[in-house]
Amino acid sequence: MRKSLLVVIAITFLFGISVPARAQGQNAASATLYNVDTSTFPTLTGFVDVTDITGIFASGLKPEAVTVLENGQPLPADSFNEIAVPLQVVVAFNQGEALAAQNANGISRFQRVSQIIQQWAQVRPADLPDDMSLVSQTGPIINHSSPADFVVGLQGFDPDLRTTTPNLQSLATALDVVSGQTPRLGMKRAVLFITPQMENADLAVQLEPLLEKAVENNIRVYVWYVDANTTFTTTSAALFNNLAIQTGGTMFQFSGEERFPDLETYFSPLRRVYTLSYTSHLNISGEHNLTLQVTLPTGGNVTANTQPFSLALQPPNPFPVAPAAQITRQAPEDDPFNTERLLPESQQIDIIVEFPDGYERPLARTVLYVDGIAVDENTAEPFTSFTWDLTPYNISGEHQITVEAVDTLGLSKTSMALPVILTVIRPPSGPAALLAKYRSQLTFGAILIAGLVLFAILLGGRLRFLSLRSIQEQRRVQNDPLTQSIPAIIEPKTGPLPKEKSSKPAAKARNAKAAKTSEQEAAASLVWLQVDGQIAAIPPIPLNGSELIFGTDPVQCSNILDDPSISATHAGIRATDDGGYLLQDFQSIAGTWINYEPVPREGCRLEHGDMVNFGQIRFRFMLRTPPQISPPKITLVSPEE
Repeated sequence: MRKSLLVVIAITFLFGISVPARAQGQNAASATLYNVDTSTFPTLTGFVDVTDITGIFASGLKPEAVTVLENGQPLPADSFNEIAVPLQVVVAFNQGEALAAQNANGISRFQRVSQIIQQWAQVRPADLPDDMSLVSQTGPIINHSSPADFVVGLQGFDPDLRTTTPNLQSLATALDVVSGQTPRLGMKRAVLFITPQMENADLAVQLEPLLEKAVENNIRVYVWYVDANTTFTTTSAALFNNLAIQTGGTMFQFSGEERFPDLETYFSPLRRVYTLSYTSHLNISGEHNLTLQVTLPTGGNVTANTQPFSLALQPPNPFPVAPAAQITRQAPEDDPFNTERLLPESQQIDIIVEFPDGYERPLARTVLYVDGIAVDENTAEPFTSFTWDLTPYNISGEHQITVEAVDTLGLSKTSMALPVILTVIRPPSGPAALLAKYRSQLTFGAILIAGLVLFAILLGGRLRFLSLRSIQEQRRVQNDPLTQSIPAIIEPKTGPLPKEKSSKPAAKARNAKAAKTSEQEAAASLVWLQVDGQIAAIPPIPLNGSELIFGTDPVQCSNILDDPSISATHAGIRATDDGGYLLQDFQSIAGTWINYEPVPREGCRLEHGDMVNFGQIRFRFMLRTPPQISPPKITLVSPEE
């Protein structure tokens, strides 16, 4: 070992290969920051690989253990989470005759190495789909495949080992495969380089650019040096060992008898990584630097490498969303003469805030200006809506509206002025306006007065009607033969009554005439009456037939009554089976009355002497043969008794 270390130091001195800080501190803790992402600015993210003094991934760190240095300014980490990620690994075979050497069982070194790699690929963690590739001097054989496809490709790989001269082409191809963007952010990259001894005087010079590329892209190179044990201390072995050390890997030497290391011990720490996020305080465009300090669980601090990044920041750009170009203030529709209140009293103005730099971020404040004077301000959500108070504006005119937006970084911008015409329509004034303003009250008062006058007229008419009805009732009683008084005949107390003179011839004449008339007259009739109740000089209406209909319709009525108060089919009189008469009203407008009472819906039976009104036409119902009325019995009382 002492001799090998001297060889490495001598080679480094002779060929001038520089050892970066990572290689120099291979036995010290380290932190590596990469893939800084500014797409979610002001939140910046990145991946951090932290190893302890043994080179093993330092697990269990919290955000409190991390201090972000943005352009040297310390900031806290918002999150620092440990996650498991797949690995991007390339197996590169540097073909040569030394790989074809066989042991006593006839198994070549290449076959043995291939078996070990296949076994590892088949038992690696199934939940982490590693991205695997296989390359040789001829180029890629399996490129970015799954572990299962990689095993199939490796099983079918049968290189010509005896005729191929070892060179660095397979290593260069492997670095190219993993130098691009990884399939998933945070994936780490590694190359397993299987090589024999290379007898090349320019080997150190040829390795230098490959070493720089690996370090620059954070690619770990693990070297399996496969050759006779007599070559383990050669310059070639020392240079490959130096390559592995400087990239963070290790080298294993195999001659055919040595025990292979477990590949998962190489790659397991590479499947853990931290995701970092923090809130940037930058508010200027340009190039910036980012690094961080990590306090390890075992004590001590490590500082990560510095990662440059660039920002192109612009202030937020606010502008109104289609505001009204003209606003009209006037009295309310339901109170057009109100001089104290004009509508609308306010106007809502909505805005949109864009971020031209593509970094959408929170707002701290938005302000609405009218004619250069702030009229509304938002310091909390919602920032995109304003209320413009219009009550101070009583004169028409044009006003200039602008809005300002300030983000949490302190960047601000004011929109271009937008003209808005405010028209104020004042309600009319004067006597005409006063009359129009109280038009409804005046109209109501006029209607009320007219109603009172109409009520007085109706009340007077009702009183006259009641008075007239009283008079008519008195006349009806006076004219009703049934209610007339009969002169009393006083008989002397003693002596026979005087005998009437015989008048048989006259009686016979009257009876004969009555008999003749009874054949021509109906059993009952309606006698026309005047307004004062006296019988009119108009022939009575005989009630012949089973039913008579009174009205103005000559088609439907059997008796025509010509009067404006009479309906088309006003009323009817129907003869009953018992020889009586039933008076019915046909829902006439003016109504049908009997003895000053309206005829009920079911009708009313007529009695001799009843007074019948069809509207304003009056009749008396008379039977040809009035019913017998018992004369009143009068008892005279002598004054002496």
